[in-house]
Amino acid sequence: MMENRPDPARWWMLIVLCLAVLVVGLDITILNVALPTISGALDADTGQLQWIVDSYTLAFAGVMLPAGVLGDRYGRKKVLLLGLAAFTVASMWSALSRSAGELIAARTLLGAGAAVVLPLTLAFVADTFDDRERPKAIAIITTAFAGGLPLGPILGGLLIEHFDWGSVFWINVPVVGVAVVAGLLLLRESRSAAPPPVDVVGLVLAIGSVVALVWGFITAPEHGWGSPVTVGLLAGSVALLAGFFLWEVRTGDRIVDPGLFRRPRFTWGTVAAVVVSVALFAVLFVVPQFLQGVSRYNAFDTGLRLVPLMGGLMVTGALAGFVDRWIGTKATVVAGLALLTGGLVLLSRVEADSGYGVLATALALCGLGVGAAMAPAMDAVTAEVGDESGAGAAVANTLRQVGGALAVAVLGSMLSTVYGNRLADNAPGLPPQAVETASDSVMGAGAVADRLGPAGQALRTAAGDAFAQAMSAVMVSCAVVVVIGALLCGFYLPARAGSRSGGGVRPAAETLVDVE
Repeated sequence: MMENRPDPARWWMLIVLCLAVLVVGLDITILNVALPTISGALDADTGQLQWIVDSYTLAFAGVMLPAGVLGDRYGRKKVLLLGLAAFTVASMWSALSRSAGELIAARTLLGAGAAVVLPLTLAFVADTFDDRERPKAIAIITTAFAGGLPLGPILGGLLIEHFDWGSVFWINVPVVGVAVVAGLLLLRESRSAAPPPVDVVGLVLAIGSVVALVWGFITAPEHGWGSPVTVGLLAGSVALLAGFFLWEVRTGDRIVDPGLFRRPRFTWGTVAAVVVSVALFAVLFVVPQFLQGVSRYNAFDTGLRLVPLMGGLMVTGALAGFVDRWIGTKATVVAGLALLTGGLVLLSRVEADSGYGVLATALALCGLGVGAAMAPAMDAVTAEVGDESGAGAAVANTLRQVGGALAVAVLGSMLSTVYGNRLADNAPGLPPQAVETASDSVMGAGAVADRLGPAGQALRTAAGDAFAQAMSAVMVSCAVVVVIGALLCGFYLPARAGSRSGGGVRPAAETLVDVE
């Protein structure tokens, strides 16, 4: 049965989807403030702490594409609710973990559940809202997800201050529980009108390629870019990716229609979304370290000082749909990338003794740029995916996640290298062993400085200056990436939606297959 009228409950459905993506965004960053407490409670070493974080990232990147494909094939409501149920169970398991290994396993399941949620929420939006309402709905849901990222440290700091470390996971349970119950009542089942058989071989090759790539970049800063582990993982990723493309050319049951990438709004909307994700992940990786390690704020105060980023994002995210209809997708995305570039350049000018006002202004500009660019870019992507909205959204979001993970790995390595070199230059006369230990991280430098007594102030000043210079290098690099993205989108991203080969743009609601 084909439904030709808008669902009257569609805005309530959107609230359910926003709850789901808000918790996913929150969970990506909330754990960072709890790691020191978890280390003491579970007797976890540095390597185990790294895997507690990275197991989530690997599962999140690897499961997203098959989740979108399975949603299109077996029903988006069914698969989404299974993902939310897995996320709830994994949150409880994480909170109750009694060893580092158990927490790593629980976090892997948590990442897999989150990977199901993100593409299928966008698929629901594509199937529920028509071309007039969809940009507004995409802007709301994008803002909910992105707003959860800077909210994580704020809420995490508050919870750790008053409760034990398990509270950063327990907070997920009631919110996702409400989303599951509301989803059962409000969401309508939909799937692809003519779903192809599931390409198991293609899925295995795609998952393996993505996981190996992200894993290689995650471990590179620890093992070295030329180490056998890193080279083996990256080479394996390339081999699996080549095998995936060869298989997809030969098989008739392709995971994703390759014609998607011949649609400029899908391709260049995805490029814009990836560029924004690279910059956002970099800002959220570097700036909290500056606030805690250089400005010496605690976790909760650090989270509060990220509010300008979230505020700017919410303002332009809410307005992006209106502006998109007014001046077009291309102009809105390019303007957003220009604002983001301005924020990154201003962040590159922040010094160790700069006042918070400069940093707050830079974060606000970055937030304004992210909101203005991300929402119309994802709307362009979602509008183009047609009947296979789950798979199409999964492709775009997988590329965003991989781009963000690679950005953190590459820019994190740059941050560490520049910081260590500058610290050695800025700290003449200090004990060589203290400088060597302090060069591992700016947080470590603070701990070493506390042990040195009066001489520690010189080390703390040198470390602060060195980290500010390293942060400048990272932000300039991000600004260059964003400028390149803005130029490409300015040349190639269509100004507005137009007709597509094989038929015109259909109202999204007309592809909803009601199976209830």
